[in-house]
Amino acid sequence: MSQTNLPFKDGQTVEVRSFEHGYRGAWFRCKIVRIYIMEEKLYYSLKYLDYEKEEIHEQQVFQRFEDEEKEWIMVRPSYPSVHKIEADQKPLDVARGSWKVGDLVDWHKDDCYWSGTVVALKKNEPLQVDKKKIDVVKLFVLVELYPPLRGEGATYNALRKDLRPSLEWSLEDGWTLPSAVGRQGNVLGS
Repeated sequence: MSQTNLPFKDGQTVEVRSFEHGYRGAWFRCKIVRIYIMEEKLYYSLKYLDYEKEEIHEQQVFQRFEDEEKEWIMVRPSYPSVHKIEADQKPLDVARGSWKVGDLVDWHKDDCYWSGTVVALKKNEPLQVDKKKIDVVKLFVLVELYPPLRGEGATYNALRKDLRPSLEWSLEDGWTLPSAVGRQGNVLGS
């Protein structure tokens, strides 16, 4: 696919993913600094916005995961600030913070967003600081990252405030809500 078919341009802020071990299932905020074609493949030169010391990263825009036939788009627009998604012809508000078991979420950790599933809600507990218990509202959930090979696996305690609804993006449909059923066999999304 050529750049003329894509909505991205130099200077645009986007999110990018990687198939590299240790980073599978995570989305990183980047700025496109250059668009070019090399050996008939489309590349973006990207500057990581949350990793200032990182060098410019050269990203092949479409990649195959291991031995798969399908090529995956590795870049998507910045996450939308308004979460109105069309579902079954009716607008659907995607609310932040009212999480339940089974919700597909992106967890902000280590300056990137890790995709996973809420597997448990945890009770509020007072935070202990210097041997004193103080009431700080810390609302935790247990998030399970997508399993290897498409994610890094493992389960983590996450603050609810660090979650956002997981959304998928494709050239054909734009931003859409992911289906839990579809994610079981296809955790990369579109």
